[in-house]
Amino acid sequence: MSHGSRRIRFSRSFAHWHNRVLVRTNGRPRLLTPKLRVLVLVTTGRRTGRERRVTLVYMPAGRDFVVLASNFGSEQAPAWLYNLDAEPAATVYVSGRAIPVVARRAGGEEGRELLQLALDYNRHWRTYEAEAARDIPVVLLQRSP
Repeated sequence: MSHGSRRIRFSRSFAHWHNRVLVRTNGRPRLLTPKLRVLVLVTTGRRTGRERRVTLVYMPAGRDFVVLASNFGSEQAPAWLYNLDAEPAATVYVSGRAIPVVARRAGGEEGRELLQLALDYNRHWRTYEAEAARDIPVVLLQRSP
């Protein structure tokens, strides 16, 4: 077993536990470093139509939120990305507050700029990008009017 796969398994285990705590409290307690910000993303499952919740580290972008579909550097993109592709309207919980958002993949120059800012913001994303055998999508969660 490679070091990378052990790290991915540990990261997923911690994220699963942390996700349960954050989902139950709408994103209130944070166990990560004070610099990193966490939100709970609520999407609609593209196949089931059921509500799906996942905890993600985000980078602020003005009043909006930037997330990377890194999936801990694995070769497969996370399910929440496909859910947002199918239904871009979603909700995020930040510090217990529900915020309606519309998701879109950032592409072109905007995507490259946001990716570079994000990699500088969160060193883990840089590691995930290096390990993933795919381009990591940058997703902008824009507040709904």
